[in-house]
Amino acid sequence: MVIDNYSGNIGNQYNPANLADSRFKFNMNVVGFDFHLQNNYLQLEPGHSIYKFLYWKWDSTFGTQNFDYPFKEYYVKERLNGLDKYIYTNSKINALSMQFGLPDKSGISLSFSTRISGSVSNLAEDGIKTFLQDLDTGGLYKENQQRLLGQSVTIPKASASGLVYQQTSLKYAKVLKAKRKDFFKMGVGVDYNVGLFGAYYKGNNSTYTLTGIDTLEVSTSEMEIAYLGEDYYTDQSRRLNDFFGKSKLGKGVGINFGLVYEHRPNIKDYYYKMDNRKQEDRSENKYAWKLSGSIVDLGFVTFNMPGVVRRIAVPEQTDTLVWADFDDADQWKGTDELDTFITTFFNDVDTSSKFTIYTPASINLAGDYKVRDNFYLSAAYSQRLTFNKGRGVKMPNVLTVAPRYESKWYTFSMPISISRYYNLINVGAYARVGVFYIGTDNLGGVFTGKKTNGFNIYTGFNWPIHYSRLKDKDGDGFSDGYDKCPDFAGVKSTKGCPDGDGDKVPDDEDKCPNEAGSKRTKGCPDPDDDGVAGADDLCPDVYGDKNSNGCPDSDGDGIHDGKDKCPNQAGEIKYNGCPDAGSEINSTSNKGNKTGGIDISKFDNWDFSNYEYWPVLGAYNDIRWAEELQSRLEDKIGIITTIKLIPGVSAYYITMGKAKTKVDAIEIQKVLIALNVNDELNGSVWWKKVKK
Repeated sequence: MVIDNYSGNIGNQYNPANLADSRFKFNMNVVGFDFHLQNNYLQLEPGHSIYKFLYWKWDSTFGTQNFDYPFKEYYVKERLNGLDKYIYTNSKINALSMQFGLPDKSGISLSFSTRISGSVSNLAEDGIKTFLQDLDTGGLYKENQQRLLGQSVTIPKASASGLVYQQTSLKYAKVLKAKRKDFFKMGVGVDYNVGLFGAYYKGNNSTYTLTGIDTLEVSTSEMEIAYLGEDYYTDQSRRLNDFFGKSKLGKGVGINFGLVYEHRPNIKDYYYKMDNRKQEDRSENKYAWKLSGSIVDLGFVTFNMPGVVRRIAVPEQTDTLVWADFDDADQWKGTDELDTFITTFFNDVDTSSKFTIYTPASINLAGDYKVRDNFYLSAAYSQRLTFNKGRGVKMPNVLTVAPRYESKWYTFSMPISISRYYNLINVGAYARVGVFYIGTDNLGGVFTGKKTNGFNIYTGFNWPIHYSRLKDKDGDGFSDGYDKCPDFAGVKSTKGCPDGDGDKVPDDEDKCPNEAGSKRTKGCPDPDDDGVAGADDLCPDVYGDKNSNGCPDSDGDGIHDGKDKCPNQAGEIKYNGCPDAGSEINSTSNKGNKTGGIDISKFDNWDFSNYEYWPVLGAYNDIRWAEELQSRLEDKIGIITTIKLIPGVSAYYITMGKAKTKVDAIEIQKVLIALNVNDELNGSVWWKKVKK
């Protein structure tokens, strides 16, 4: 086992707390494979390393041998040393297992795996010699059985179990504490297990005597056997869905729990300012050292399909039983004959169609020390948990020490492991390059050794999306994802774009990049605040109209007052802003008449009975100018006016009220041509004729 912060699903299975504050936004273990076998009974002793075998570099006699008995005779050796025998095997296939990093540093994962586990424990060597040695040969001379004649053999607590199941696992982890140098995280997980196959043997204080080459005299025996009938698997009509649907053989659950403590003495080094706030660099490992502990795969599978599931319990026997011709057992054609033998040979046998097997649970302890940037030294210990001897699949206890080089896309490590029933000391290798990883705990057995009693390999493909530090190509403190101008240094108000005059308008949109303006005027100054600025405003100091390039247009005819010969009468361009060719004279008839003389002849033909006549003091298409004139006349001169709106002339105009008669019109005219009024109006007065 290699502790790699980028291992993804492998690390999460070892400790679910690794999900929190991981280096991944997302990671999928597209496919992963793990195989492990170790024992202290059989040893493979080829004439060359497995590496040479894989590359077709065999010895000269290898091609003349087949892979049946001669292969076993030449290459497989028993380790007969008087010790009890142990066998552990475990295989796992993962596919499409995903993990997600969340914004609050928590993490969640969903994994799918098919697992195959088996173990044999406390199997006495004499028991192997009795039942297994030469069991499948037809030879008359059986050396081991001959040597054991007359001896009493006791097998105190032997067990064997096998389990195949499909596991769906959901895990979640969160940060418990992140204060100064101390960082704690916790993870939990729940497994849903679907049983595909299961069997176990559990013996207790079995004693027998070999009275003949093929005859046993059983004095005491107590055991329990459970298995599944092979007919379920050999049925030609069996569908894959039967193993997972309503007719599944068995199911169960499991739990996982883990804690991690990290010591982070230089935590401030992993924070930086970007986008006007403090950011954490989640792409880096921040600990100087860390400790972790977990309990994983603590679960079970219960098989309970009648007619397929079989459990047989043999109580302690008090009578001496004789089993003649026991080597005929190799002729049994299935579990039915085994069932028949047990129920007829032993007394008071109890049977049922339900049994439970416990999954290979373990306690995992680990520590990791950062030697320097990218270089680490880790130690890990896995201790199996056994709650019911014989009915649980076991994992071996393993101690591993591993130096490693680790980065986002590469990890290289050489783990050194110690396991009681493996080679004494095993040197392995692990490499992760890009999306591919591969490792083994027994490198010597593959490349240089000529004998081994175990083998281990794990490999697979990951699809990672890593966390990364926010990039700022132009160095202005705004990340490239936020920065609208990632190639040029800018400021916050323009979202990272340059703004030379500081008016919050980016230079590339600012028509006046060296003069402060506003967004409304595209960055140009607008002293008269009329919404027209810069070169577009022909009257920059006088409030004007957008349609007349920022100049006043009192009559709203689109010709500004500076060019309009009839500024108070809506006109046409061809008449210089007047309604017709003669209006220019009429519009200025009262200009210069400031001596008190009044021309009243123009009122002679007015029809006061059918029409109303309104004096127009000023007309504007913006009510602000109308209100300004109205206020000025009242404050300075005391003339009370009304703002009126009549379509067709202009938007708004100022009036003193309608003239009901010629006399009223003359009196109004007298007021309007007074010097102080005339100065305010600049001589721009006309009469509006409206039908009653």
